[in-house]
Amino acid sequence: MLKFLILCLLGLSAFGYTFPYDEDVLVLNDNTINAAIKQYDYLLVEFYASWCGHCKQFAPEYSQFATQVKQAGQPFIVAKLNGGDQEKQAMNRYKVSSFPTIILLIKGHAVPYNGDRSANGLKNFVTQALEDKLVRVDEIDDVYKFLSDNNLSVLYFVKDSQQPELQIYSLAAKIFPNLKFGYTTSAYARKLYDVDEGQIVLFRTFEERRKEFTDQITLEKLTNFLYENSTPSFEELDNKSYASIFNKNTPALILFWSQQSQETKDVLKLIAPNIKKRITVVSVYSDNYMLNQVTGQLFINTPTFPTTNEVYKFEGQITVENVMRFVHGANNGKIARKQKSQPIPTQTSNVLKVVGDTFDELVLNSNKSTLVQFCQTSSSKCYEPEFEDLAKELKGNENLVLAQIDLSYNDLESVKIENYPGFKLYIPKVTSNPVNFDQEFSKENLYAFVKQNVQLTHTEQNKSKSDL
Repeated sequence: MLKFLILCLLGLSAFGYTFPYDEDVLVLNDNTINAAIKQYDYLLVEFYASWCGHCKQFAPEYSQFATQVKQAGQPFIVAKLNGGDQEKQAMNRYKVSSFPTIILLIKGHAVPYNGDRSANGLKNFVTQALEDKLVRVDEIDDVYKFLSDNNLSVLYFVKDSQQPELQIYSLAAKIFPNLKFGYTTSAYARKLYDVDEGQIVLFRTFEERRKEFTDQITLEKLTNFLYENSTPSFEELDNKSYASIFNKNTPALILFWSQQSQETKDVLKLIAPNIKKRITVVSVYSDNYMLNQVTGQLFINTPTFPTTNEVYKFEGQITVENVMRFVHGANNGKIARKQKSQPIPTQTSNVLKVVGDTFDELVLNSNKSTLVQFCQTSSSKCYEPEFEDLAKELKGNENLVLAQIDLSYNDLESVKIENYPGFKLYIPKVTSNPVNFDQEFSKENLYAFVKQNVQLTHTEQNKSKSDL
């Protein structure tokens, strides 16, 4: 019996983890995604939410695509992960902020899909992503042309085309579709460019024109090298740099300047090379057509869409020393981040509209019990009419306020919501320990919850009796 058990364990280890399927779509969660990445080189993953209307519409198309992939014997797996209801670690890891979001994982490295929600669109995307992107350039004229035709070129100087590390290099080419990857077996090219056999060099049209990869060739080390060195240390904002700034994991130090503050721009140019490995430095001129889009993203002015970015605002005279101290403080948690908040609204309904900047005053420090609906309108719904109706019914209550805040656009570090919309009742003097509403939502259930926890006024009690 013992021997048989050992053989079974070895069999499980050899053949890998067994994953559940929904028809032909592999089902992942926070606990299994790492096992899937180890088991499958290529994973197409849809992050969805059960309450998301777009996800429900797309589900049959995605399932159909998974069946087509299985029948065709394609070299990748179609998977999905419920990030809207429970699986938050993978959501944060891959910076997913809306549903559905589809990414192709190549050995765990994400390549985002931005096409239409169709089986044909997915097929074209994966086909292009997985095709061999390496260009062989053995003739010296071909090497010249390859490097001159591209602003960013990666060239691998190999002994021959059978070098095992070419497989890792080929994977990196798939992860960076905007870079051009080539390799050459030419000994003359190695001599001309003064590199050793086995060297990988990134050729750029900015700053230091070539960066040599000198570490052991692993996918993790090579991708880190390319992430760090494929963008300038100091960038002027445009459509291309905007996408790279807000879609990658590297923090950004952003300077908003005008013609009168040219000296401050020069200060950041001095700083940029020293912090390049950790931070991208970006210049935004006051006349830039994208200024409003950036300030909206960072919640400096009226926000236009949600963001998961942490924002720290520099105050003081801009000098090399002061800015370096600011960067160090932000990186090490010694500076409080700027709280995301919508502008303070004009109150026009029976539901009190709360924002990040007014939450403490209107909820935590209120002398009334406050029932708060926490929404996230970027990815889920709010119970607008039902909550408004309940607020109207309870309008005359002296001890109670019904409020609403949208956490897509407002930061509240003290509040954790598992499922949206969520409800919490804040009672004066014990607001640090609010009462959670954990029942299925209905106006009747919410009213019963309030009545159980708040002493309603005589007028309101009479009203509720007369309504029965």
